[in-house]
Amino acid sequence: MSINQKVQSLYRENWANLQRSLKQLDACQYTNPFLIAFDEGLLNKSDLKVMIFGQETKGWDDGFGILDTPESTVAMYDTFFCQKKFYSGYWKSSFWKAFRYFEKQLQKAHPDKSIYFSWNNISKIGKSKGKTGVSKEARAAERQTFSVVFSEVQAFDPDIVIFLTGPNRDGDVKHHFKDAKFTSINSKVDKRALAKVSSEFLPMRTIRMYHPSYFAGFYRVRESALKAIVNDVAS
Repeated sequence: MSINQKVQSLYRENWANLQRSLKQLDACQYTNPFLIAFDEGLLNKSDLKVMIFGQETKGWDDGFGILDTPESTVAMYDTFFCQKKFYSGYWKSSFWKAFRYFEKQLQKAHPDKSIYFSWNNISKIGKSKGKTGVSKEARAAERQTFSVVFSEVQAFDPDIVIFLTGPNRDGDVKHHFKDAKFTSINSKVDKRALAKVSSEFLPMRTIRMYHPSYFAGFYRVRESALKAIVNDVAS
């Protein structure tokens, strides 16, 4: 079974329960679930695999309502990310600037390797119509019926994981990785700004740092973050 078949099977198994839960909420409290896909041609040729997490979507193609199948939701991700048909002005986004920074710098650090980068979000269900954050009702529905992040990571089996989620979302990380521990990279950097994430189910090279929308905090530690990843996140 291919990786796309694995994750889509996971989504289908949980989809009906998620939809029942979401339909009980106000429409403003949720958007289309964020389901991922992979370019298997590129993935199969890669030497290193990197998964970069954001927080959640700000609406996810919900201008015409909520999609009714996991396949249609996966197709949005495939078009946007795998086929690189980005929305106009996406390059201005603080998250995508950070994503491209790590793409460029990790490739520079490993010039002889092919690196596959995957985009994920720690919360699968954001608010509708461009609003930021996750409603407590949608978070509860996701945790009860659609807790798929752990299985996505296991299917991808990354060499590096970067949580661009900020310290206030450590609880979401721990929901999916129960044994996750956040420790300082070094004595000069506050753990809230940049932390090593240790879990039996995450690679050695896993960090969590400020979300890039916190410009000052993120840019202050991004070089330390890169150095920690390249140096196998030394304790």
